[in-house]
Amino acid sequence: MLRAIVLGIVQGITEFLPISSSAHLSIVPRLLGYATPTLAFEVLLHFGTLAAVAAYFARDLWAFVLCLVAPGRLGPKEAATRRRLLGLLVLASVPAAVVGFLLQDWADEQTARPLRASVWLVLTTAVMIAAELYARSHRPGPAPATAPATAPGELEGGEEQAASAGLWTSGGGRSGGALRSPSGGPGTARARAGTAAPADAQPELDRLPVAKAAGIGLGQALALIPGTSRSGITISVGLFQGVSREAAARFSFLLSIPAILGAGILKLDELGNATEAPAELVAGTLAAAVSGFLAVSFLIRLLRTRTLWPFIWYRLAAGALFVLLLSTVRS
Repeated sequence: MLRAIVLGIVQGITEFLPISSSAHLSIVPRLLGYATPTLAFEVLLHFGTLAAVAAYFARDLWAFVLCLVAPGRLGPKEAATRRRLLGLLVLASVPAAVVGFLLQDWADEQTARPLRASVWLVLTTAVMIAAELYARSHRPGPAPATAPATAPGELEGGEEQAASAGLWTSGGGRSGGALRSPSGGPGTARARAGTAAPADAQPELDRLPVAKAAGIGLGQALALIPGTSRSGITISVGLFQGVSREAAARFSFLLSIPAILGAGILKLDELGNATEAPAELVAGTLAAAVSGFLAVSFLIRLLRTRTLWPFIWYRLAAGALFVLLLSTVRS
């Protein structure tokens, strides 16, 4: 039972933090002396993380349903915005679906070898390093203070107009009892001790160009390489294209829903081959779901004001340590 819970927590955390779930789920059991998890167990762990991200973005998903079947609940403009974002997610999902169908066996072979997965964990970190350096070199200068900051708890100008019109908004303010965006934070100006407050990522996501969405989709396809990390590569591609970290993370997590679901469906026939007890399967799935939800929430909040560097240093240190430990165990 402990093994199932530990591996569930490992899967939930590493699926969404940019440190690679495939590498950790291959390496951690070897280091802890656990039996290698069956493919059926891994499939259920992924369904646990699917439940986590779906729960976090539940209102976004409901808004996608409404924009298709009951657009009047959202208002014409918001319904069109939701349909556009849904279309971008469909478009960006195609590369991962094609690459996954063609190369899944190769990826499974790589992750089945913990030492090789450790090496990939270190090597693929180079993409994240390059993205952060690129973002730093292209960082815009501070904007001139030509307008007073919005008071805490006050809606931004555009949001206030939308609220007064009674429309569904992404700023978090209540607007005539209609839906509010589940993924947009409170519409407040977060002025802090001389530092500029991060912009709300939802409007940026709503205006995401097709080319940038397609680029992030291509990045997700590269996540098939063990050690790459879906969130790490997609956020990195977003940074190369000038997308903010939080907006890229939100799009990445929404994009992960069809990817995880599709991969799980393709492996449903493996569920009958599980050697773990039913109680272990349930415990591992629940642990993955709870830890995954917390990981999604943590990363989105962190990326509003922080960079990927803490995860970069972790990947380099952990990868090197894993290589050393696994080489010692092997010898």
